[in-house]
Amino acid sequence: MRESTTITMNKKETVKIKLWGIVQGVGFRPYVAKMADALGMKGEVLNIGGLVEITLTDTGERISRFISTLMTNKPDPSEIVHIKQFSIPYREFNSFTIVTSHDGDDETAMIPSDLAICPSCLEELYDKNNPRFMHPFISCMICGPRYTIIDKIPYDRDNTSMVDFSMCGFCRGEYTDLHDRRFHAQTISCHSCGPQLLWKGVEDKAGALHSNIQAKEMYQDNLQHDKALLDEASSILKSGGILLFKSVGGYNLVADPLNEAAVAKLRKIKRRAAKPFAVMFRSMDEIEEYCYINEVEKKLMESSARPIILLEHKELPYVELNKSRYIGSFLPSFAAQYLLLDRISPLIFTSANLSDMPMIKDDDEALALFECSPEIDGILYNQRQIRVRADDSVGRVIDGQPQMIRRSKGYSPVPLYVEAGSSKPSILATGGQLKNSFALTKGPFLYMSQFFGDMYTVENQSLYRENLRRMKKIFKIRPQAVVCDLHPLYFTTSFAQGYAKANNLPILGVQHHHAHVASVMAENNLTGKVIGVSFDGTGYGTDGCIWGGEFLLCEGGNYERIAHLKYVDMIGGDSSVKDAARSALSYIHAYDNGYLPHTCNLASAYAEALDYPAEIALDISPIIQYGRDSLMSGANAQLVYKALDNKINTVKSSSMGRLFDGVSALLGIKTYNDYEGQCAIKLEDAAAFAARHPGESRQCDLALNFHNQVIDMIVTKCQRARRDHGANQVALTGGTFQNKILMEGVLQKLRIDGFEPYYNISVSPNDGGIALGQAYIAMHLNMIKGFPTSIL
Repeated sequence: MRESTTITMNKKETVKIKLWGIVQGVGFRPYVAKMADALGMKGEVLNIGGLVEITLTDTGERISRFISTLMTNKPDPSEIVHIKQFSIPYREFNSFTIVTSHDGDDETAMIPSDLAICPSCLEELYDKNNPRFMHPFISCMICGPRYTIIDKIPYDRDNTSMVDFSMCGFCRGEYTDLHDRRFHAQTISCHSCGPQLLWKGVEDKAGALHSNIQAKEMYQDNLQHDKALLDEASSILKSGGILLFKSVGGYNLVADPLNEAAVAKLRKIKRRAAKPFAVMFRSMDEIEEYCYINEVEKKLMESSARPIILLEHKELPYVELNKSRYIGSFLPSFAAQYLLLDRISPLIFTSANLSDMPMIKDDDEALALFECSPEIDGILYNQRQIRVRADDSVGRVIDGQPQMIRRSKGYSPVPLYVEAGSSKPSILATGGQLKNSFALTKGPFLYMSQFFGDMYTVENQSLYRENLRRMKKIFKIRPQAVVCDLHPLYFTTSFAQGYAKANNLPILGVQHHHAHVASVMAENNLTGKVIGVSFDGTGYGTDGCIWGGEFLLCEGGNYERIAHLKYVDMIGGDSSVKDAARSALSYIHAYDNGYLPHTCNLASAYAEALDYPAEIALDISPIIQYGRDSLMSGANAQLVYKALDNKINTVKSSSMGRLFDGVSALLGIKTYNDYEGQCAIKLEDAAAFAARHPGESRQCDLALNFHNQVIDMIVTKCQRARRDHGANQVALTGGTFQNKILMEGVLQKLRIDGFEPYYNISVSPNDGGIALGQAYIAMHLNMIKGFPTSIL
């Protein structure tokens, strides 16, 4: 988008050009200066707040050519979302210069996320004739850490943790050379200056990590020093040891995934019994030895964000890599990781934390974990401070395009553009309880925080508050309204209520599944009526029941619940989230009491669906008959059944997530979730086996039949909604749609029937995308009818 005032084409005049977008921390000012030099133009450029401001004195024709070239040849990591140019009083310049930055005003600011090592730096890393040969922290103006080291905008070295490191003469020469690719590269360093690799082993377990001064005094030949440390670290890993490794967004625990004993030790440290670990590979060639990968997945993995991508793996003889049909696979994002993987690859790189706790970022936290964990054999670290914890992002390719599962390092805090009218207050959307991210809006831009995980621990809650304060300060956002989930027991709900009260702000409660659908509408800029299909494990309903298998008719900020899975009495409330056997017993009880169909004729179930009851009763009788005897003979089964009879500790639930869990348990695939979603994941794995090997396993065939039944039910309900309400757009969302068989099956059939289906792309379909939907609804309600004082 471009705004301009009239410029005289042949007469010299002075203009000011403001650029909004990802224009700081990506080499944009050096690029502008080089371009002006090449075109023989005079003026200046500076960072002002979160913007770039250019002043030029020249003819209108040459200024227009300058702007056209600027837009066409901008640096790869940059993104210009808006340009405004206007005339100012005439001013003479002798040359073109980069001016010292200043804080600027209250305009919308954007800063880049962290950028993985670029191809040019990677080439230099292995060039023996290059001064930065084997330098673990090599970077340039288009790569290196950004958001995780920034203190405030504008993005300059003095406003980041690189302020602790003085440049040597060699680096300063490149930094000030207009024609060098490290001209004004804020993270520039070499073997003689900047952060250095350091080591702490078990023989020196007590005592603090070395300070900057101590490190510089201890090591004269840093190249040989780094080699020795990396050799030591790789030797420990090859022998089955565990390391703490300081990465860009926090500390990682590192182990050999092919060594069962090493993985067992790692699980003990993290208290993580079964959930698969992500695996870092040295190269794309190595990934192809282990996994199937297409061109879209390759491009995503090699992008500057370097996300973890879920890849289906080949037949492998390794226990850890066979825990799921997918391996969370990723490539190194900075040089020190490459240098370690040159010596041993692949490696598990997992966040250094206990399960459900925040990722460790500070050296004293790492030291505390090291000292209390005899299984850890050393720390490979550096002196550069991490300002913001950021886990690696996780994605996948669905329907031929990328989709976020966890939006964090490499993506946060790059804002999303939300089209919801022109007059909008700044909004704080507090998100959900699980897989939390919050959101802040400023005009049409929405800033999603990094991933925080589940909000049950005091530590995560403290991290949430700390990062909210930080983002408000960096982006100069003062929320004028607050929006949250309806669930009265969520931390994010109570936090929103307290924040609104303390700041005298209006507060809006948004139904969980409505927020899911709204997140799809926001991402895809959907207008008019939308059929929302929102399936997940749990969400607080407006009737006090637990929702999770919902069909909503949405438009703008409003919705109507038009259909849902039939309520089933679910034993144990939240405890059934983990115990899939309890969910299964709840469905057996509902079946025995006539709440679920007893016919094995699926056609009759679809005929019932065509009558469009508000409550959908799926026929799972073949599955119940398959697994009933085994489950009913289990420990405490009769006690659970009697509790259901007497409605003791039961809740009414329409959850599709719990239905997937129950079917997994009924089929004897998995009866307990050792980690969130495990039973449903194993059910999908069984269905995938049946798709490849039909008729070989009754259990797997029933799993696949169940998936197909849910797919057909969704299409049938959408057909009726289109007939009754004239809606043809469909939003598919919620954690259940992380199931690839379900998602791609529904998409295919909806398109065949002429529907326009949409889904989440830039945010996750799970609760990580809830804040986007909450903010979108609040923005629309403000535009349409004035922001409510409270709907809680």
